[in-house]
Amino acid sequence: MSKIFVLRINSLVSSVDSTLRFGADNEVIIPLAVIDELQNYNGRPEKKKVANSILTYLETFNINKLITEGVVQENGSKLKIERNHHDIPIEMDGITEIDRRIFQVCIGLKKERSSKEVILVSKNKAIRIKAKALGIKAEDFRDDLFPTPDEQYMGRVFAETKSDAISRFWKNGCIDVSDILNPEIAWIQNMFIEMQAIENGQRAIGRYEDGKIVPLVFEGNNYPYGIMAKNSGQRMLMECLLMDWQKAPLVIAKGGAGTGKTYCSLAAALQGIDDQRYSRILVATPSETVGNEKLGFLPGDVKDKISPYLGGIRDNLSILINGKNNKQKGKDQTEDGKYYFETGIIQVQPIGFLRGRTIVNSIFIIDETQNIDPGDIKSIVTRAAEGSKFIFLGDPTQVDNPKLNERYNGLVYISEKFKGNPLCWQISLRNEESVRSELSTIANKIL
Repeated sequence: MSKIFVLRINSLVSSVDSTLRFGADNEVIIPLAVIDELQNYNGRPEKKKVANSILTYLETFNINKLITEGVVQENGSKLKIERNHHDIPIEMDGITEIDRRIFQVCIGLKKERSSKEVILVSKNKAIRIKAKALGIKAEDFRDDLFPTPDEQYMGRVFAETKSDAISRFWKNGCIDVSDILNPEIAWIQNMFIEMQAIENGQRAIGRYEDGKIVPLVFEGNNYPYGIMAKNSGQRMLMECLLMDWQKAPLVIAKGGAGTGKTYCSLAAALQGIDDQRYSRILVATPSETVGNEKLGFLPGDVKDKISPYLGGIRDNLSILINGKNNKQKGKDQTEDGKYYFETGIIQVQPIGFLRGRTIVNSIFIIDETQNIDPGDIKSIVTRAAEGSKFIFLGDPTQVDNPKLNERYNGLVYISEKFKGNPLCWQISLRNEESVRSELSTIANKIL
């Protein structure tokens, strides 16, 4: 049975084609009050641009027909602006006039079109609860809800094979996917494969590329900035980080606290500077008000104001430059890493100031990506230019931004959208691969 979906403002501006996301046999209703919200939309710049695009899209139709009977969209669904049902009584306090009008439209449509199910689509949990209290079915905008953490793309898979396949893997530099004994595997470009021989337990790590499984390039004697990968997850992460920007310009690393995401990324970046593959390292991490950071509350210039959010970067930098291997090489210019910031080798880049920038010959580390709104991800990635590598790090289960959650955040968004793209290399590190203390490992599991 076809359904009627009534869109609230935040669902409507989720994407420029939000009205086309509800199936060819359904009807999409925009209450007239929401059109006023579109015109006066006051959110982040990217969302404001979406709001303007939707208004422009609506103008492509006959407005009189759009209001009176509705129009057919390119996917076959019907789109209508609803201005009626003002006489529906709403017995509820504490709601805005706009939400009152939306509730009136939903209830009016239920009475007028009793043969169809009417669903209010809202990203606001409180509004969904209030709608249900009024007898209105309400749902979240599902298009931007990605899988649960357990179902999200990991960038790695365990597979069984035979010992002779592993021998051929090392001898020939590849094996075919037909050598893998797990028929249920969905092969995704650049996915890592942890192989184990069924006869003797022999293990090897490879990467899927164009129908073949190929060995890691940066195995063995590659120790960026003097550090060595401590587990399988870090070996895969190092492969992503050390691969040239031409082949792997986008890296996404997910994992819990202590798995080494930031540490390994900084080590690879510093090695890239030493090898003159990059001219600088840019670092960024979101504050709670992502995309519109209120830096003015803190004293000093932009670098001073964003500095409190870079504790993780500075901690890992200090550990790296004061490591035993680097002290022997004379790389301990200053114990706290000030040298790298003062000379411009490492530069702070507030996310809210990226608009208009072009990032050239740089390695850009974006930490805590799970606290970035998905709408801001495009503004970051599209800054990439010749010679640059972008590294997005984070833990999708540790979301501090109250507007986001573990299924809807910038890290999950970019991971799912770029899954399988040959320019994107992804890896998720497991909690058991944490290299912090036993207390940290236990806390990760039980808290």
